[in-house]
Amino acid sequence: MRHELGDNAVILSTRTLEEGRLVEVFAVSEQELSSPAASGGATHDPLLLLHLQHELELLRQQVTTLEYLLRYTTAPTPAWQQLYRILHAEGFCDDFLLRRLPPTSSAPTWKELLAHARAQLTEHLRIGHPPELSDTPLRLLVLGAPGAGKTSTLLKLLLLYKLSHDATVHLIAADIHRLGALEHLQLFASLADIPLTEVYSPQEVRYALSQLPSSTRVVAMDVPGGNPFRSETQRLWQHYCESFAPTALYAVLSSTDSLPVLCRLLQLWHELGVQGLIVTKLDQTMGLGPLLQALEQHPLPVVYLSTGPAIPDDLEPATRENIASRIATAEAA
Repeated sequence: MRHELGDNAVILSTRTLEEGRLVEVFAVSEQELSSPAASGGATHDPLLLLHLQHELELLRQQVTTLEYLLRYTTAPTPAWQQLYRILHAEGFCDDFLLRRLPPTSSAPTWKELLAHARAQLTEHLRIGHPPELSDTPLRLLVLGAPGAGKTSTLLKLLLLYKLSHDATVHLIAADIHRLGALEHLQLFASLADIPLTEVYSPQEVRYALSQLPSSTRVVAMDVPGGNPFRSETQRLWQHYCESFAPTALYAVLSSTDSLPVLCRLLQLWHELGVQGLIVTKLDQTMGLGPLLQALEQHPLPVVYLSTGPAIPDDLEPATRENIASRIATAEAA
């Protein structure tokens, strides 16, 4: 070292490699140590930059190991650490992961580890089945917070029964005071060739039902929207539910909402007697962490998944496998 760098060369670090058969020594000359680069100026030494990069990576690995030891009392393998980073980015919190997916099992491949994780994180889900047609008309009612896709989801359901089951359907429009709402429904009904009846109060719903053609097999009603946490909105919905007497009462749940909002909505839907959920905006969410965690606390059954804006193509029956396939979809680093 002195021959190469001078008598006053300084050793910066040493490292034992290959089980003691090799020792790496990193040193600099006195001139390099006192140069502007060493005191904070720009450096052009690629070897020094490479060494600093390597040391930084080692430091990061040590910090990550300590972080996992503090969290989980064990140091997960690199594959588990990578999986946890992806799941954290998709909104999963440590408490949920510790209960549902502790880093204890060993999977030989990333594919098997991912399959194990998806199964564990969706094991608690309840899956509901779409209602079947019968001799009496099927009455569909969908509730939802503003912007969650209540009306478009209802239209998807109605058109799905018309096209897939060749059923005679009917639409009742009660959300007529919101600007453009009635025109939207009228345009849809005209394009889809679906009869439309307007009602202006819950009292008119019973009369509208009594005037339905005997051939009608599915009837859906679009109720007025509003803030679901306001008592006025809840009372209005209850009045319409009592008048309509739905066979299937669903609520839409946007997968883009935060965990606290999802929990409040699920509690409200439970109190209002909702029978099943339709998860919407799956094409816009960053991850399913908040949704799956909320459904652990309020386990209402998921019946449909809305994966995009197309009517009715982007509406499909929910399955645990379909939901699981949307977890950890980020490209493996």
